[in-house]
Amino acid sequence: MAMNKLSPSAERLLAVAMQLFSANGYERTTVGEIQEAAGLTFGSGALYKHFPSKEAVLAAGVGRFVDAARRERRHLADLVDEPVQIALRTIAASAMASFARDSDVLRIVWRDLDAFPELQERVRSERIRATFDELAAWLGQQAAAGRLRPHDSRAVAAVALGSLVFFQLLNSLMHDTPAGVDERRFVDNAAAR
Repeated sequence: MAMNKLSPSAERLLAVAMQLFSANGYERTTVGEIQEAAGLTFGSGALYKHFPSKEAVLAAGVGRFVDAARRERRHLADLVDEPVQIALRTIAASAMASFARDSDVLRIVWRDLDAFPELQERVRSERIRATFDELAAWLGQQAAAGRLRPHDSRAVAAVALGSLVFFQLLNSLMHDTPAGVDERRFVDNAAAR
């Protein structure tokens, strides 16, 4: 479900709201604060000209987050004929860039979506599971083509993506990385045999 194009004012409100939700938490962010941070009058109600509610703003931000992953997964098809080590480095670098770009939304997803089970399920099924499923399918194709030895593609996808997520979580939360390895070194060795 792709999101409709938003007006420049709605885009600004969405961007500011997601930053505030990330920094302060969804519940602790008011509509007035979103409007003021977007350069509008605190109590003007201008947000409601673009979104029916604060929750609709959150849903729009989560929708963008899900849609971005869907677009990125399409690039897996471009890597079918690439040497496996190059393809795996590309996948790892893309995942790292995605985590960096989506850091605000990731913080919201982990901290605030328990209160929104439908949004949480959308992230779980359309972003997380779909990404694991498509990487597993790609890995299976590589094994079927003889580019990888036979393996449990779902488990390998879980280990690979899990390690990328752990790297970013440790980096974001603790300002450290596994074994002190920097991101470039981590990505360069994502395809080590």
